[in-house]
Amino acid sequence: MKIAIVDDERPSRSELKHLITDYLQDAEIFEASSGEEAMKLFLEEDFDLIFMDINLGDVDGTTLAAMAKKAQPKVEIVFATAYNNYAEKAFDIDALNYILKPFDPKRMEQTIRRYMKKREVACGGKEGIREDEKTTISKISINCDKKMILVDISDIVYIETGNRACIVHTKTKSYTTSSSMNSFEERLKESGFFRIHKSYLINLKFVIEIYPWFNNTTCVKMQGYEKEILTVGRNQIKELKHLFSM
Repeated sequence: MKIAIVDDERPSRSELKHLITDYLQDAEIFEASSGEEAMKLFLEEDFDLIFMDINLGDVDGTTLAAMAKKAQPKVEIVFATAYNNYAEKAFDIDALNYILKPFDPKRMEQTIRRYMKKREVACGGKEGIREDEKTTISKISINCDKKMILVDISDIVYIETGNRACIVHTKTKSYTTSSSMNSFEERLKESGFFRIHKSYLINLKFVIEIYPWFNNTTCVKMQGYEKEILTVGRNQIKELKHLFSM
C-alpha cells in the first residue's frame, strides 16, 4: 500500500507517519511539505491513501485534494488538519475521513479500519487483491505490429489519432495501434483520463500547463512531451478547467 502525507509542518508529518505505521507496518509512506511538492509526487506515484492538511501555504488543501482525485480516481483522501470548519467542503470531495490535530490514535484507528473495510467491499469481500488481479487492473492491452502489448495505464501520458490509427504515448515509448479513440476513452474513463479534443485523450496527472494559443484556442502541455501542442476543443475547455478547479 502506498500512502502520501501532505503537510507543511514536519512534526505533524512525523506524528502521522508514526500513527499510520502502528496499524499498517508494511505501508510505503511518502511525504510532501507543500502543494507543489505534492503535485510532483502525484505525477510520479499512484497512491491508495493521502493524508492532506488544509493550510499548505502555497495552495488550499481542498483544491489540491480535488486535483488528486481527478488524477487518481481510486485514491482515498483523509484531511488531517487543525481547522474544523472545512468538514462540509471536505466531504463534497468525498473524503474518507476528517481528523483534527492533535491527532487521536483512536481516530486514526477508525480511519484505517474505514479504509480497509471500503477496500474489502470494492474487492468483493476479499481482504485484498491478488498480484495477478492487480496486473490485470493496472494494465491495458494494445495491438501493435501484430503483437499484443501490455502497457501500464499509469505510464500512458496521452493518446492521439492520426492516419486512421491511434498513437499511444507513454513515459518511455510510443505505440501505433488500429484501436479506435472511442475504445480507449471507454477503457480508460475510470483511470483519470479526459478527452480534450476529438484527436486527444490525456492522462490528467501528466498535465503541467494549460495555456492560451492562437485564435483564442487553448492548449495543454504534457510532462515528457513539452514540445507537443495539444489543442483543447472549445466544448471541453470549461470542463477541463473545472477538473483543475480553475
